[in-house]
Amino acid sequence: MFLAPSWFAVAAVVVLVFGPQVQGSLGSGAVESYLVAAAYSVLLLVSVLVHEFAHALTARALGLPVEQVVANLWGGHTQFTDEAPTPARSALVAVVGPLSNAALAGLGALALAAVPSHGVTRLLLVALVFSNAFVAAFNLAPGLPLDGGRVVESLVWAVTGRRWAGTLAAGWCGRVVAVGVLAWAVLLPLSRGQSPSTFTLVWGAMIALLLWQGATSAIAVGRLRRGAARLHLAQHVEPARGAPAWDDAWRASTTPDAHVVALDAAGQPVGILLKEDARRLLAGPGGPPAGTALTAVMTVLDPVAVVPAWASGEDVLHAVAGSAVRMLVVVDEHGAVVGVADVGGIAAALTGHP
Repeated sequence: MFLAPSWFAVAAVVVLVFGPQVQGSLGSGAVESYLVAAAYSVLLLVSVLVHEFAHALTARALGLPVEQVVANLWGGHTQFTDEAPTPARSALVAVVGPLSNAALAGLGALALAAVPSHGVTRLLLVALVFSNAFVAAFNLAPGLPLDGGRVVESLVWAVTGRRWAGTLAAGWCGRVVAVGVLAWAVLLPLSRGQSPSTFTLVWGAMIALLLWQGATSAIAVGRLRRGAARLHLAQHVEPARGAPAWDDAWRASTTPDAHVVALDAAGQPVGILLKEDARRLLAGPGGPPAGTALTAVMTVLDPVAVVPAWASGEDVLHAVAGSAVRMLVVVDEHGAVVGVADVGGIAAALTGHP
């Protein structure tokens, strides 16, 4: 679990806003009122952690590795090292977060019957009930990056069999939710004959912006996934041959119509000499200096830049996203080099932009 410094900014805002309300409601002194407000900020943190640990524990129970749980400026989030492989698992991991807040709101409502009708305990319980009920309802709004958006994504994925379709649908729904949040911040006070306060406008705009950015990111991911689903790696493979990394650069460059992939002692690709670079070596005065090793003229490969010839579009997408090189090395089932694929061409195919 990681408590981001930005969470303390949220706690400070809660104390500053809630403190005067406590003082007006209970008639208590300033110090006591702000201490109660501080206690409420701790209860909010507990609510956030319950929400996020519900995600994390459910994911682990379903076999999904969890990287960390973070509480921050916007509440919190749970980071996973991989995505849910099925719509059902994705939806279940998403929905348990809001349901945990709904459960806290329900327990708080039951506890209200056992406390005095006035006092600090009741005030904190009422605040806990309303805040958790709001968080549960808000997170179930049907648009990414909210949990409800993940449920929408899973439903569309299950119906169409295409995850990218679900991501796109939930991303566009998320933009609608973002606009709705901003409209709510403006129109709700106006419907009561009041002008929106600066505080309401600022927080409404910040939340709407956060949602819009998350939704836009989801749409971009959906488009990439759509491109990956349509990608055929074989269409992007160019001829290449393997050569020992310690081989002489001149000898490695004598077949300039094919790229040369440098291999280590175990036969694993560690670098690449592009055919255009090989041509330049041969065209230079006298060619490469005698004794120049292939390692001196090759481009070092990122380990993720090696993909099997049968790699799916998603596998290629991960390789492209995690590699800084210009080419992916394509190998057969025995690990032998069969070709290379231009990263630029693959990226254009994934995004649909030449």
